[in-house]
Amino acid sequence: MNYMDSYINRILTFYQNQNNNKLYNDWIDNNAVYYMRYYTILALAITSLLIPFDFLLYDNPIIYAYSRVMLIIIYIIQITIIFKFFKKNKKILFNPIILIPPLSYNLIYSYFLLNADTNQSYYLILLLATFFVIMISNIFIYRFYKEQYVLILLSISALFLVSIYKPEISSDIIKLIIFHIISFGICIYYRYEFTTSIVNKYEHLSSLLPHKFAKLLSVSDENLDIDKIFPTKEYFAVCLCADWRNYQKLTNINTKDQIGKMIEKFYTIIYKELEKINISGQYYADWTADELFIIFYGEEKDKNIVKSEALNFCHSLATTLYMKISTKINKNILYDIGLSSGYGLIGLQGPSNFKKTTITGDVAGNSKRYETQAKKIRNKKNKNSFPIIVMDKELSQIANKLEKFTNNMNSAKVKGTEKDIIDFDLISWVFEKNK
Repeated sequence: MNYMDSYINRILTFYQNQNNNKLYNDWIDNNAVYYMRYYTILALAITSLLIPFDFLLYDNPIIYAYSRVMLIIIYIIQITIIFKFFKKNKKILFNPIILIPPLSYNLIYSYFLLNADTNQSYYLILLLATFFVIMISNIFIYRFYKEQYVLILLSISALFLVSIYKPEISSDIIKLIIFHIISFGICIYYRYEFTTSIVNKYEHLSSLLPHKFAKLLSVSDENLDIDKIFPTKEYFAVCLCADWRNYQKLTNINTKDQIGKMIEKFYTIIYKELEKINISGQYYADWTADELFIIFYGEEKDKNIVKSEALNFCHSLATTLYMKISTKINKNILYDIGLSSGYGLIGLQGPSNFKKTTITGDVAGNSKRYETQAKKIRNKKNKNSFPIIVMDKELSQIANKLEKFTNNMNSAKVKGTEKDIIDFDLISWVFEKNK
């Protein structure tokens, strides 16, 4: 019992996570048209193949063969509608076309039971076939929870009506209803396992690919060629580098487990904020221990959007996210930020079996050097615990037009002193409580 309670709690906790539900719903939106076609064609093929067996198994095959012909006509009309009106993936709140094949089989076998002669030998065959239909029809659409709930409700209702009109088979109907409920419970388990696999796949791919493509590959059942949808080429990019200032000190006063939990909570907050940005998921975030590195990128036409979204995130990281991190994790966590813009070669790069998304170009190295420059500023002033941002002049010109920067942050000109950015004209920004 404790194991069952634990398992139920695990499922409930899993589905309470909005990100998990969003990935699952994105999978439905992305694959609905494919499964509409697949289910209908499969139902059409199975129905056609069963007609000869009606003449072999049943004393009066006409009623069965005639009903199957009616189903075939329905499926042909349905597949015609699908190919004519459902050519692209779209958001469908409830999909009756996916529901029709399994529901039609449950209803037709309820009709067969209603008309069957219980004294004939074929009744047992029909009853076993109905059990089989219940199991297959539920497993058929277990990935689509709304449609499966309706399938269960309508199928059980149909069986209940059969028991009213034909009370002599009530005991068999009760067994069929119980089997429906058991199948429903099994499908909840399989749907949970399926959704978990999507989430796990996304989490793995997110460590290798930009958010946009990690999500696309996770929620698509098609065989997609990543080299075609995400070719390595030059993009405009804004690179962000953030590094904890007191990591070694924290490791000396906290256990390894405590540091691990701090890092986990830190990046959970960061990634939740990243999901809010508005550049079609074209960002890639990577981290190593206390160092965060993010690439925001886009085509030339999206240059201003990339800059704006990167600056918005950077501002949050230096203000509201810092306060949240200080409150929820540890007030002693300090970090600074380097932000650079430019062009770079972005794509899956590296050894053939160990490729992951990276950027080739000085824009990536500059962000790290700007972050190191921020560290030097902190060491000189050492007054403000809020992150210091160092960015190039091009980004700072846009920051000066954003109220969130000018309302609560102070800026100052900085001359680069680090390797390869000596005498660069940079701008530092830092949050001021009393501004």
